[in-house]
Amino acid sequence: MAYTIKEVEKETGISSHTLRFWAKKGLFPFVEKDKNGVKYFSNTDVEWVRWIEWFRKSHMSIESIKDYITLAAKGEGTAKQRREMLSEQKKMVIAKMQELDAVLKKLDYKLGVYDEMINKGVDGFNPTSKDYKGCKCQ
Repeated sequence: MAYTIKEVEKETGISSHTLRFWAKKGLFPFVEKDKNGVKYFSNTDVEWVRWIEWFRKSHMSIESIKDYITLAAKGEGTAKQRREMLSEQKKMVIAKMQELDAVLKKLDYKLGVYDEMINKGVDGFNPTSKDYKGCKCQ
């Protein structure tokens, strides 16, 4: 089956604007075009669209995705390189998760302070208040 960009948008939830941007950046080198330049995505192409979306969600750069696609097109001989790329991306995702976990803990702390403030009627975050506690945000 062949899908237009609009149909791929419906199938994946990825906007046609994003799909066109990715196409312009060269992320769909295998998508066929008709004589008028209209792109038609195969089932395999739609699968790649989803992979690209996951790579982007992991904050992989467009250039790295292009490199990955180029390697994938070369076949099994590039498996170690592609695996290494994904391993490095995984490390970056783990680091980002740890960073976000620290942010989450700070938000939990701040919410707790506000709960205490609301329950006791004491504004410990107002620097002009006699009850100011300062921020333990380090």
